[in-house]
Amino acid sequence: MAYKGVPTVRKRLLGGQLRRLREERGISIEDVAQKLGVGHSTVRRQESGHTAVSVADAIAYASIYGLGDDDVKQRLVALAKHGRARGWWTAYGSKVGPTAVDVADAEDLATEVRTFQPLAVPGIFQTTDYSAAIIEAQKSIRPADSPLPVDDALTLRERRKEVLVRKNPPQVWAVIGEAVIRTEVGSPQVMQEQIAHLVDLGKRSNITLQLLPFSAGAHVGMNGAFMLLSFGDTLDGSITYVESGGPNAFNDEPNEVRVSANRFTQLQSQALSTKETATYLRRAISTT
Repeated sequence: MAYKGVPTVRKRLLGGQLRRLREERGISIEDVAQKLGVGHSTVRRQESGHTAVSVADAIAYASIYGLGDDDVKQRLVALAKHGRARGWWTAYGSKVGPTAVDVADAEDLATEVRTFQPLAVPGIFQTTDYSAAIIEAQKSIRPADSPLPVDDALTLRERRKEVLVRKNPPQVWAVIGEAVIRTEVGSPQVMQEQIAHLVDLGKRSNITLQLLPFSAGAHVGMNGAFMLLSFGDTLDGSITYVESGGPNAFNDEPNEVRVSANRFTQLQSQALSTKETATYLRRAISTT
């Protein structure tokens, strides 16, 4: 699938916020279109993220919805400015698919990332050899006429890690299942290096790492991996990503965001503390 024409995370965030502002005020799409002097299909496509919103459009929307020079208006304008941004990740859209590229886009934009991974190390925490083993394992399920571009997939995953070392990196909270450590990926040496890397990451001030042990029993993350990405100081405008979600992997509906936030908080409460997690990981290195 080509990346071109697929709503980007940035466009989707802005469109979703515009839709909620309109619905909260009880204004129809037709009324908004008339005030903007455009067709109603343009408003629909902007709200769905399929059509970019210019800075001028964002200011016009803010006026229609009665926004002063407040944080909401500034956020609309900022998202409009960045909506057409083409980061390094866009070059990989036609090679590895739009979803993988959207994840990189969202991570680059986010100020906070909450991620739950029951089976594999979170992508931005993976060592190169661990990533290579994971990607190599995916080759067998791809059709012969559409092979997985291993080198491109690995490069994309490697570059995603850059968010952790940039100026003003996101605050990352990660909960991983015990199976992540117990499953041998690549080789014992690959796992030792990966676990040691997790220990080092856990020492960083912007990273909080917790392990959910098997002994925790049933938990709210048993449906699979997910991420909650936030782009400001509150959950407003946040977006969830579910790895098994297919074309609907991303969701910015407020109720879904709150459910994901509550789910993650509960997983944290069942997981080992950061200190206990570090102790567990150091012990695992010597026994792997």
